[in-house]
Amino acid sequence: MLRGGTEWRSPELEAAIKESQDLYLEIADPSDASGALASMAKIGFDREHPLSTKLSKTDFALLDEAAKRYGFGGEATFESMRPWVVYLVLSTMPALRSGYTAANGVDLQIRNEFVAAGKPVEGFETFDMQAHIFADLPERTQVALLDAQLKSINQRLTVSKIDPIVDAWSAGDETALATLLQVDKAAQSPVYTMLLTDRNKAWASTLSERLKQPGTTFVAVGAGHLLGPDGLPALLQRMGYTVTRVQIAPVPQTTPTSPVPAQSAAPAASPAPTASSTPMPENLTPPPGWVLRRVSLDSGPVKIDKMWVAPNDRGVVMSGHIDIPGMIATDLATLDTLLHQGFVAAAGARGVQPSSRVKVCAGTQDGTYTKVTLPATKEDIVLVVSDGEYIAEYARRKDVPDDPAVVRALLSLCAP
Repeated sequence: MLRGGTEWRSPELEAAIKESQDLYLEIADPSDASGALASMAKIGFDREHPLSTKLSKTDFALLDEAAKRYGFGGEATFESMRPWVVYLVLSTMPALRSGYTAANGVDLQIRNEFVAAGKPVEGFETFDMQAHIFADLPERTQVALLDAQLKSINQRLTVSKIDPIVDAWSAGDETALATLLQVDKAAQSPVYTMLLTDRNKAWASTLSERLKQPGTTFVAVGAGHLLGPDGLPALLQRMGYTVTRVQIAPVPQTTPTSPVPAQSAAPAASPAPTASSTPMPENLTPPPGWVLRRVSLDSGPVKIDKMWVAPNDRGVVMSGHIDIPGMIATDLATLDTLLHQGFVAAAGARGVQPSSRVKVCAGTQDGTYTKVTLPATKEDIVLVVSDGEYIAEYARRKDVPDDPAVVRALLSLCAP
């Protein structure tokens, strides 16, 4: 993750990219949000044991505060998620709010060049492998990670730590970088062993096999993997390879685009979205006779801003969009899985039928249709993805029979 405008290229780097026949990254395609979400959906939820039962009262309050600050509505959004997932989500939020994005990351930029040149791109790992690094940690360790992250956010420290790390990396100052990342201290931690040491050894083995073949490979991994006695350069050197650092002149920095000042590193609570701030186009044809009411309901990532009420008050139809901060638009199947395994379950669903693919918007767009049973209500949910993720819901009491006309109205949903 970097801010836009961060300068990191150099003539030496350009020459190395040009001379290389292939590229190795931690993940072959880091921009594949659907792959990342699919991995999280498979092993990131625990609906039988709510998150609140695993947290202290202090951490519960801190999580509720952080969730509201970052637009997730409240702690309930995370109830069905395992602690490691919540830790990862929260760990990225302060940086995203201060202008850092994965789209500006070095790995993606270099990958784009190799793909454009028709050069192969390999990955040391898969998203499933990376997810298991955290998912396989003992639950008490996951909770401890989440506890530390919550306290860091509460102390307004997270973003202020990132800028000096980027500065040290940009300057090539290994000593400062190792100090900032607390490499010596972290090396004693079992989490550090799983997150860095073990992975570095596996990657060094892969590179050793690659080095037995002709040609030149470019490798781009996180800076933490290059430091200390267990970093990739040190491991390769111990394996008998000659490792030489390429010295380059300092890269002049320009002012990154739209950075958040250091004193604003901890953002204020986001205002609740309104119909005027997040307008939904008139993209759903309501059931005949139903009355439109403008609303502004924020249930974490789901933002509802239109609601139609039945003449006899025997149901409502709602429409809105899904806004997961920092997440790029992903494919329909993955978003559908995430919604129903995570956020709907967090609301107390007891029965979520498998989603079926449907045609929406007069047959011009692909969508999913799901029926959900909550403790006191039934819901039909249609989800469609275009440039954004849009949702329509038909909710009524459990004793109210289904209305086919309302379901047809849901299927009129269009994503602009």
